[in-house]
Amino acid sequence: MTTPLVSRSPACLTCLRRVIQPLSSNGSNIGAGALPLVQVRTKTRYTRPKDRGVVVRLLEDIPKFGRKDSIFRTERGRMRNEWYPKKLAEYMTAARFHELGLTHDDIGERDPTFGLVDVAEAEQGPEEFEEISRPKIIAITPEKAQTILTTLVPETLTFHRKPIPAPPAPSRPAVSPLIAGSAAADAESKQTTLLAIYGSVSADDIVSHIKELLVIDVEGSRIVLEPEQIRFLGLPEDVDRIKELGRFEIEISTGGFGLEPVRKVIEILPSAEGFPEAEA
Repeated sequence: MTTPLVSRSPACLTCLRRVIQPLSSNGSNIGAGALPLVQVRTKTRYTRPKDRGVVVRLLEDIPKFGRKDSIFRTERGRMRNEWYPKKLAEYMTAARFHELGLTHDDIGERDPTFGLVDVAEAEQGPEEFEEISRPKIIAITPEKAQTILTTLVPETLTFHRKPIPAPPAPSRPAVSPLIAGSAAADAESKQTTLLAIYGSVSADDIVSHIKELLVIDVEGSRIVLEPEQIRFLGLPEDVDRIKELGRFEIEISTGGFGLEPVRKVIEILPSAEGFPEAEA
């Protein structure tokens, strides 16, 4: 009785064919078409294609990725779970490309440096670092910030405040620097008594007003402006707010070496409530 080649039934077609081959007297396979006893499995050439992600278009500026309207590929999970539910980006389908008049040639690359403050100045000394980092301009040079502040911010910024009677015997004339210069040549201006205001117009108020004006501009909205960058001309260095009606000149520092500050005029006018009646 012939001894079986295997102790269990073959599990593949090659092994089954080998078992049913006629054997010679020494137990080896015979025949010209005999299959080899050793099964050789070669490495498959099929490789699964790498997922390149999905093409998206940003609807908002996203730091470390790019500004609004940028088109690039990103991970499907990030788009599905983060950006699309928050309406930060949209899927760029073939129909969407056609609607926007774009082609696949308009697909760019992610900008990993977008929205990051330049940290090269960290290698400078403490004094140089403090000077360079003011103001903190995000992806905008001081020269560009100076141009934006000069062109987009009007020459005169107007504020309205409720006037109140001026305090008696002021330590200094209650006249703003710009009015003081013109009052010397105008007799009528000399007789004008400026009133104090309820509250004040501070550097924070000026910064907030400028940001409201720049929010409509893509690059202007990326300027980080701080109250420390506002300086009132003709007044003591420690003055950071105005408490009376009038016109006052200010300087806005852009933080660049050798750049002249941007000059604007602050005009404080009576509010719609008008002047209060004089007390008896």
